[in-house]
Amino acid sequence: MNLKLHRWMNTLYILPIFLFLGVFIYYSLFDTFMTSLYKWNGFSEDKTFIGLSNYAQLLADPIFYQAIRNTLVYMVLTIGVQMVLGLLIALLLKTNVMLKTLYKIIFFLPVVLSHSVVSYVFRHIYDANDGSLNRALEAAGLDALALSWLADPDIALYAIIVINIWAWTGFSFVMYYAALTLIDKELYEAAKIDGAGPFRTVVGITFPLLRSTHFSLIILGVIGSLKQFDYVFLTTGGGPGRSTELLSTYIYKKAILEYNAGYSSAMAVILLVIALLLTAVQLRAYRSS
Repeated sequence: MNLKLHRWMNTLYILPIFLFLGVFIYYSLFDTFMTSLYKWNGFSEDKTFIGLSNYAQLLADPIFYQAIRNTLVYMVLTIGVQMVLGLLIALLLKTNVMLKTLYKIIFFLPVVLSHSVVSYVFRHIYDANDGSLNRALEAAGLDALALSWLADPDIALYAIIVINIWAWTGFSFVMYYAALTLIDKELYEAAKIDGAGPFRTVVGITFPLLRSTHFSLIILGVIGSLKQFDYVFLTTGGGPGRSTELLSTYIYKKAILEYNAGYSSAMAVILLVIALLLTAVQLRAYRSS
């Protein structure tokens, strides 16, 4: 009797989280998929079942492919640069430098700043007429490099990528710094006795032992890139000419601005599938390595 009661008590402990997941996650996913099968404006009672027509239309939509390309470029550059810079900063701060705590605060501070504040500040920095970036370039005699950073379709996406790198490199730094503290110092002492220099030590010891941190940052970076919305929406709105349009911003425009809930739901389903596939590939690569 006590064993049965114990099992029921355990079930009651985990029941709230299952109810939460069921209502807010799994039901929402199911409802999104069902909505993608209809032609619906998102608020009226009139819904027309059209099957997979939204998906067929989606596969013929050039803007959708543009958004995928932009998202992939955004993902690769932000993840790669943040990881490299974060690791370099962590390695530097593991040495005997003065004011180490101050540097940690400075590097991590952008992570906790509001996205809206960061976007607002960088809009003024990138301003073509009166921005501080162009003013600094002109003061340095580099007038040719003073560009319309957010209005030029060739560079606008990369300008937003810089915003993300500035804001989130501190997170990569903290992850790497925490992982570095777990590495046995005797490994470095043995390498030093064997005559290994700093570069060889990092390549042969530090980098391989940070494997789990690498994969964690990649997974988190992929998820963050796929759902990135704030920086793009608050700086360029997806323009100019769709040059900074991401999947998340395109879904928003279709659902909220164009009242096409069915089409946006189809894109949301595709976005979920892409996220699951990329995560599965990364987990498989992690296990095989």
